[in-house]
Amino acid sequence: MRIFNLVRLALFQMGFGIMLGFLHDTLNRVMVKELGIASTIVFGLISLKELLAVFGVKVWAGSLSDRSQILGYRRSPYILLGLVSCVVAFMYAPVAAYHVQVRGTDFATLFPAVLFDIGLWQLMVVFLLFGFGLQVATTAYYALIADYVGDKHIGKVTSSSWTLMVLTTIISARVVGTYLDVYTPERLINVGIAGGLVALVLGLIAFVGVEERNAVGKKGHAEESLGFVQSIRLLSQSPKTMFFAFYIFLSIFALFSNEIVMEPFGADVFGMPVGVTTKLFRPTMGGMQLVFMLITGFLLNRIGNKNGALIGNLFCMAGFSIIIFSGFARDESLLRIGLVVTGIGLGASSVSNITMMMTMTAGRSGVYIGLWGTAQSLAMFLGHFGAGVIRDVVHAFSGSYMMAYSAIFGLEILAFGLASLLLPRISKEEFEEESRVKFSEVLKNSGID
Repeated sequence: MRIFNLVRLALFQMGFGIMLGFLHDTLNRVMVKELGIASTIVFGLISLKELLAVFGVKVWAGSLSDRSQILGYRRSPYILLGLVSCVVAFMYAPVAAYHVQVRGTDFATLFPAVLFDIGLWQLMVVFLLFGFGLQVATTAYYALIADYVGDKHIGKVTSSSWTLMVLTTIISARVVGTYLDVYTPERLINVGIAGGLVALVLGLIAFVGVEERNAVGKKGHAEESLGFVQSIRLLSQSPKTMFFAFYIFLSIFALFSNEIVMEPFGADVFGMPVGVTTKLFRPTMGGMQLVFMLITGFLLNRIGNKNGALIGNLFCMAGFSIIIFSGFARDESLLRIGLVVTGIGLGASSVSNITMMMTMTAGRSGVYIGLWGTAQSLAMFLGHFGAGVIRDVVHAFSGSYMMAYSAIFGLEILAFGLASLLLPRISKEEFEEESRVKFSEVLKNSGID
């Protein structure tokens, strides 16, 4: 039964793979290219789903699921709440996108028009609701995995989970790309409805019944619990904790800043239509990412999380360099090579860093995974929104889309390099000792014995 539940838990990411793949790739590209909405606005809207975590939603959800139960369950109610919120928002997102009226990149007239665009405000609410669900569901989900799985096997479960998510994203991209070879608004809306229903069913199958009712945490889980304010105090007073959070910020910024850039890049630089970009970028880069997430996950016990992350970073730096050269040369063959090399790096680095995150909890999975997730979301918010701003601003000054995308990819290369330099200073043992000391201090200052 335990093995069966571990397999089920890994399925949870498949539903989010469908939803995030569609939002980041297809809907993103349609809004930028077909609807002519400025990428600053589009990327900003998509990044709103990460903004809520910056304001503490992940830490709130994590600490609340650590210290309270609903009908005898700690993690499951929050996973369900988040999943339903995501699905409802996702299914309405394509409809809301066609209500947006503001067009073009003339900044003199763009932002005044934004204030009075009802469709844009609708879409903003949609992405905020999706973001709330995403932060709550994934925080509780990762905490449930950390509760259920020992450190020895957590890398395998994490890699399997993310591998399934990437695999689902690739398969759904192929299916959606084929369906949208004949692109119409009605077809795009149909994809949103069908994808949302599939994601809901997969999510429910994945987690319902895994968590035992009125169960205590795994061995070693701390008995005392902290409230939200106490959790913030614990985190802010712990230098090694904040250092690791900064490392996660840099790594995730490097890994995911390109996430919503690739399909617009194919359209702007190579002139590819919707069906071609949907079937090229995610399956090619994501396919290699898939393979090396799985390989790396099963090798982490031998090579270590830090070595896995370093190897991945080096491949990513090489891959993005090749992609830049391919864009200037307008060479699709070179582009495909760059996508393959980058995919290898993304697979190794992402699994290594996520596994590192999930083992750096000091017995308090909710609070610490909430913090690591907050750093991750801040990085993704700045990476996504910043990419949109860079694309519009650099293009406005240079008149070249390739210069704009080179700036985005170059920034990622720099972030990978800086993250690699920080890796040797990370110590799980020193982090856990600091957590033990600081936790006692917070309890003492709060008058809790």
